[in-house]
Amino acid sequence: MITVYWSPWYRDVNIYKENYLCYHDIDSVYSDLVKNKNEENISDNFFNCYAFKDTLKNMYCLRNPYSIDVTYQHGRTFSNHPKKVGFDLAMTSLVKQSSVKNSLTINYCVNWIFFTEETLKIQTMHPSMHKTHLTDTAYYVPGSFDISQWFRPVEGAYQLFPGESTLKVNEGDPLMYIKFLTNEKIELKRFYLTQDLIDMSLSCTQLKNFKSFKGLDYLYKVFNKSLLRNKVLKEIKNNVI
Repeated sequence: MITVYWSPWYRDVNIYKENYLCYHDIDSVYSDLVKNKNEENISDNFFNCYAFKDTLKNMYCLRNPYSIDVTYQHGRTFSNHPKKVGFDLAMTSLVKQSSVKNSLTINYCVNWIFFTEETLKIQTMHPSMHKTHLTDTAYYVPGSFDISQWFRPVEGAYQLFPGESTLKVNEGDPLMYIKFLTNEKIELKRFYLTQDLIDMSLSCTQLKNFKSFKGLDYLYKVFNKSLLRNKVLKEIKNNVI
């Protein structure tokens, strides 16, 4: 069994404290989908397929803690929730330079962070097996890295399709799937993020400003040589909930 420590993440500890209770627990993608299984189909049901179940093994939903509905026009962001304008605009921002021609790359300010003692790679991907407004206009920008050797958050980066200008996600909808790339059983333990942990994670995220275009192997070596790993782990264990 591998213990995976996790928490919501914000760069501002005060925002973290304000939003902590908004976050949903992490739940299994397979367990959520199988609720709608057609029990009458016992001969050709993909829920019984070992290849399908193996693909979804250790895959979890990261769910939206809020409801947002924003439109981007002429370099400005407009909320379609009149009574929540300040909230919507505070949580969504056009901080990224567009990666796709004639399209918008959005950073939705909802993040999670994970850490393990054992080597463990994660893979994040678009929540394609759930019907959501998000899938209508955008896709999640996937990624993969070893959460035992790099202490950085998983961020809500979304690419709007050409011609689209709206990002809409209901509360509770999956924002992304996260898969732990191991056959071992996963034990999830939630921890409370402290200022020290935020500062240590920023050491990782901000390194690209000084060491640009470096591969993950290089970043892992820097992290391990710094001895920051032991400090991160100790602080996390002191704040497990």
